[in-house]
Amino acid sequence: MLHHEHPFTLPTYTFSIPVWCYLLLCIFGTLVLRVIFFTFRAWAVQRGDFPDSVKEDGKGDPEPGKGWPFKRAFWECFNGFSQSKAHADLWLNAFIGFAELAAYPVFMKLGYMTAIAGWMAVKTAGSWGGWKVSRTSFNRFLLNNILELAIAYFWLVCFVQVN
Repeated sequence: MLHHEHPFTLPTYTFSIPVWCYLLLCIFGTLVLRVIFFTFRAWAVQRGDFPDSVKEDGKGDPEPGKGWPFKRAFWECFNGFSQSKAHADLWLNAFIGFAELAAYPVFMKLGYMTAIAGWMAVKTAGSWGGWKVSRTSFNRFLLNNILELAIAYFWLVCFVQVN
């Protein structure tokens, strides 16, 4: 009988803490990032600097937000379920961010940096249209990704062990 070995095997990893603790740390990191991100977003909303703040055709009312007090602007953005489509993310960004925070340290330890880079390229290309309208939206995106990578590399990666 011919014995065939697989020419390629994926490395394995374990966590140095219970998985539920690791995931709880990822949730905590996601919430911290959400507060930071939406603090900057609230400042932009107060100034009317966000995609769709002014209708492209110049007709109709602009999206609400310009001139709001900081507390209202922050809450409308942070809570994720604003009546204004421009300020409602339905927490989808947080779910994606959680998945990234959970996966990035594993990818980093296993040496799969190209997977992270590819994902970042897809994210960047997917939102390019809005960034042509608001440069601060792009800068918030960059800041959020830098902070996310920093949390993954300087904090969470220490809990991932390659076997």
